[in-house]
Amino acid sequence: TMTVSSKAGSTSGKTKLTVSPAKTGSNTYSYKTAESVDVPKLGATVEGYTSWNGTDEITATTNNDIVVVELTASDSKVVRAGKTKVTSND
Repeated sequence: TMTVSSKAGSTSGKTKLTVSPAKTGSNTYSYKTAESVDVPKLGATVEGYTSWNGTDEITATTNNDIVVVELTASDSKVVRAGKTKVTSND
């Protein structure tokens, strides 16, 4: 599992996420935010997710769900996932 935390970003409509533990090797992050988002199963492939570099603030709506997944570099399979409620700069 992965712990995802959200706090208000530096500009309106943005959230700043922190993720623990950090991704490993050349794996990548992706995220999805909406009123309700289900956490995908480990080993799954995901659709409708946006690539994320792990540091940029994300445009999101307060109280929506946000799910961050760590994907394998080789075949984009979920190795970790976490979910939280968004806190954005309103």
